[in-house]
Amino acid sequence: MLLAGFCFLWSFQLFIAGNAYYSVKNDIEGWQLSPEKALIKQVDSGLSKIGSAIDYFPDNALYYQIQGQLFEWKAIVEKRSEESVDAGLDLNTNNANLNNAATSYQKSLLLRPTWSGSWIGLASVKLLQNELDNEFYYYVKNAKQAGPQDAIVHKFIVEFGLEMFSVRSIHYVKIKEQLKQHLNLGLQNPLSRDFVLKAIQKHNASGTVCRWLRDASYPVRKRIPNCITYD
Repeated sequence: MLLAGFCFLWSFQLFIAGNAYYSVKNDIEGWQLSPEKALIKQVDSGLSKIGSAIDYFPDNALYYQIQGQLFEWKAIVEKRSEESVDAGLDLNTNNANLNNAATSYQKSLLLRPTWSGSWIGLASVKLLQNELDNEFYYYVKNAKQAGPQDAIVHKFIVEFGLEMFSVRSIHYVKIKEQLKQHLNLGLQNPLSRDFVLKAIQKHNASGTVCRWLRDASYPVRKRIPNCITYD
């Protein structure tokens, strides 16, 4: 009886934690495609859900990684809200959210050092803090080594690289070869394809990307808007 009760309790906790994770994961994927849809109330709800999942399973690296993403989104949404009402930015609150995000990613990596998502998370925090230093590129390098085919790696490098290209930043020089590689890989991967296409369109980079990927396969090139014509 005691063993049966324990198994039931464990199964119940696993069910609750799993539902919380997938609920939050779906929200984050939606915000990545439409950032304007992220609201503080939703982010706080997600933090509460994933916090409960961590209470049940404190050794789950994936839960800490999702928690880190939520803290990042909280920093982004709160900053956007403050800017929209022309209020003074609460830098202490913003930094606290980003520091919490970094802490969550570090906890994730302590449990699973080869988790590409958490390395990308640390790089993302550095980017939001405008600290594009050697540590930032170290995190990106580790993410690529841990998961060279992972959608989250393609998404981050494509978005960062296209942004640096658009503003003619010196950092584009550092990332350009990786950008071309992950544009190609990102368009091949169905888990990153839509995000990559939206990033290309956002930066009005269809023609440029078409030139960069002139040696890519036909299935990749045909996905780039106006890259292949039949005239």
